[in-house]
Amino acid sequence: MWRWFMATVALIAVAGTAIFLSRQDAAREPQPYRLATVTRGDISVAVLATAMVNPVTTVRVGSQVSGQIAMLSADFNTQVKKGDVIARIDPASFEARVRAAAAELAVARANVSVQKATLEELRAEMEGAAAALLDTEQELRRVTALFDKRIVAHTSLDRAVAVRDQARARRDAVTARTTKQKAQLETALAQVKVREASLRDRELDLERTTIRSPVDGVVIDRNVDPGQTVAASLQAPVLFTIAQNLDRMQVEISVDEADIGRVREGARVEFTVDAYPQRRYAGTVTQVRKAPNVVANVVTYTVVAAAANPDRSLLPGMTANVGIIVGERKGVLRVADAAIRFRPQGVEEPAAEAARARGPEAARAMVERLSEALALDDATRTAVAAIFRETGMAIRELRQGDLDGESLREGVRALRAQAARRVENLLDDDQRNRYRSMQATSRDARRVRVWVRGPDGAPAAVPLVVGLSDGTSSEIVGGELEEGAEVIVGRP
Repeated sequence: MWRWFMATVALIAVAGTAIFLSRQDAAREPQPYRLATVTRGDISVAVLATAMVNPVTTVRVGSQVSGQIAMLSADFNTQVKKGDVIARIDPASFEARVRAAAAELAVARANVSVQKATLEELRAEMEGAAAALLDTEQELRRVTALFDKRIVAHTSLDRAVAVRDQARARRDAVTARTTKQKAQLETALAQVKVREASLRDRELDLERTTIRSPVDGVVIDRNVDPGQTVAASLQAPVLFTIAQNLDRMQVEISVDEADIGRVREGARVEFTVDAYPQRRYAGTVTQVRKAPNVVANVVTYTVVAAAANPDRSLLPGMTANVGIIVGERKGVLRVADAAIRFRPQGVEEPAAEAARARGPEAARAMVERLSEALALDDATRTAVAAIFRETGMAIRELRQGDLDGESLREGVRALRAQAARRVENLLDDDQRNRYRSMQATSRDARRVRVWVRGPDGAPAAVPLVVGLSDGTSSEIVGGELEEGAEVIVGRP
């Protein structure tokens, strides 16, 4: 029994020693981590939204007159040309109105002829009255000469004066009647113009009974049927809707107010429609409308993008899922965002370092990016670098002051805005537009730390400056990581 007891104790001692040594070896072995490789590729950031696909130009064809639809020569999907007859309203009542207006015009013109004839009579009568007056005046002169020689009595002179006055009165009366007749003739001529205008108005109404296509296009909606009565008393009823050109469509995108500041004209757009979920369409932003749309206290803005539709697969009214590319980098080093978020156990990111603004390394990286993107010459590049250095020094001095959080952020924003204006003054128009686009579409470069496995297998920190991120990977704009390096993204 004693030998069995001693053997058992020895076995227990050996087993304990083995377990202890295995745990020591395990502690010395490096802990396992999930790794990701630094790659080179493209990064793009998109504003996601929903949209409606519509024709670029949609014309609603209505009727300016009321009546019964007598004929339709266009239907859904009918290809029409400008001037083609697409409908006709029963013209019978309008033709009768035209004939009545033509008769009224004829009466007015006949009245003009009557007034002209009367005026001619008065002019002839005027000539007779003038001749009679001249004769009486000559007779008065002869009687006056005889009276002066005491050959005739005074009564003869009085009679000659009275005859002369009567002739003058008749002439004045004819003159007044002539003036009146001229006014009546002008009234008759005005009546002719009124009747002509009335006839033209009735003729226009008759012409409007023929509905013609105002543009080349395709009928995408028809709202009437033969025999239906349309009433245009208050507003023109819409008979047809014509899409002018379905080879090009416009995508009307509803963009949230939080994202509208990053959208610029000329931005690239990619979208899909439910009818062809595997097909991606491309477009370009042509307009950012400033009119807000408020629904349930949610503010959105309409962004219009133009898209080619050569095969006419896009139909009016389709719903599109759109991505507006607001930032894009080609062929850049990329690090997984999971590596930026990873922290080894027991290691915390210092708050001061996390809040620190971009330092000299980030400024140098930004100068490199601007120089490459804007094709800066040496003098401009040197001037831009000097502006960034001065701004960085001013920001560091500001941070060392006694400003509170909001005042400090406002001061930093003001300094950066001032630096941006100074940089713009060094650029030409094309460079200035591209620089503003870079400012609007890219995130501010920020300093981060990622972790790699050191020589002893323990995590080692590597400082980086990263820029644009698509939510999966971030652009490396500064740091010592190279393509193919492995970074820690988590634990198994």
